[in-house]
Amino acid sequence: ELFELLDEEKLKNVPLLVYANKQDLVTAARANEIAEGLQLLSIRDRSWQIQACSAVTGEGIKDGMDWISKNLRQQQKKLK
Repeated sequence: ELFELLDEEKLKNVPLLVYANKQDLVTAARANEIAEGLQLLSIRDRSWQIQACSAVTGEGIKDGMDWISKNLRQQQKKLK
């Protein structure tokens, strides 16, 4: 399903942010496990990021939003 979405023309070159929630737990999946499970390493046509976060504490949420904002601004500059 993820790759079907990424193939949409409207989403061409749009950066991908994946929040890895529950990182406050010792049982949380690591970034490399998430990347492998979602086959993110095969994505070469856009920037992507796995952002560790905790919905309970809010940790990592702003960092992810900052990353996506920065990447969207860079993408807009490329289109001009």
